[in-house]
Amino acid sequence: MARTRRNTNRETAGNSVVPALEAPTGQSHSGRQNFLVFAVLLLAVLIAYQPAWHGARIWDDDAHITRPELRSWGGLWRIWFELGATQQYYPLAHSAFWTEAQLWGDHLLGYHLVNIGLHALSSFLIIIILRRLSVSGALLAGVVFALHPIQVESVAWISELKNTLSGVFYFGALLAYISFDRRRRRAPYLVAALLFILALLTKSVTATLPLGLLVIFWWKRGTLFWRRDVMPLLPFFAVATTAGFFTSWAERSLIGAQGAGFDFSAIDRLLIAGRAFLFYLQQLLLPVDLIFIYPRWNLDTAL
Repeated sequence: MARTRRNTNRETAGNSVVPALEAPTGQSHSGRQNFLVFAVLLLAVLIAYQPAWHGARIWDDDAHITRPELRSWGGLWRIWFELGATQQYYPLAHSAFWTEAQLWGDHLLGYHLVNIGLHALSSFLIIIILRRLSVSGALLAGVVFALHPIQVESVAWISELKNTLSGVFYFGALLAYISFDRRRRRAPYLVAALLFILALLTKSVTATLPLGLLVIFWWKRGTLFWRRDVMPLLPFFAVATTAGFFTSWAERSLIGAQGAGFDFSAIDRLLIAGRAFLFYLQQLLLPVDLIFIYPRWNLDTAL
């Protein structure tokens, strides 16, 4: 009984008796196997998105592909330190556009191929993450993520580099944090923190990462430990909250996301959230009539 009590206390304190998330070393795949998986995945995504290779600019692309007046070193400085220089303050995403503008200017093939490559890399990272978590069907999940029709908006639309690039940082941070959870070493923790910050600077919706990690811990262990699971993520939550509030302020102040079109009550927002969840679940299961922006929903809160 005393030994059981001591073990329980050690678990609560966050020591090594808590089950690690990563699969045992013997279940890992070799570097050659992983390279082959990535190569085949990249080839499949390139072929699937061949119709998008030579796609023209569409809505919002002119605002995201770096304008000529921002293509200098001074323009790069403005991207980072002048609010309003770009449509949204996602400085790392716009730095990537700036770099692409130096490489291929207004020739659009390069922009499309970068999006496709980043999407393939995210799909590969999902496979690695699921394998580390000992989830069966990891390869199938990565292939579905790579080739599902609902991904077309993010991959084929040049403006959505902010999705494909932030996705790589997001999944990279998640993978690094899982590695930290196994051995509790500083290096993977710092890598996860850096990648998370890069993800936020690319698109702040990635602020969900620390909450997602807690969901994974709870799912795999059946409980959460304050010292082991929650405390190391407090800095992540602090950075995520700051990024969320800043983006909310910037969207209202710089882009004009306010007024009657954004004036929703608490009940309205709950209805929108519920409908959005069901709507996109339906699109995942039955991906038909997909468009990159859907008609506005009419809300009726009357009882």
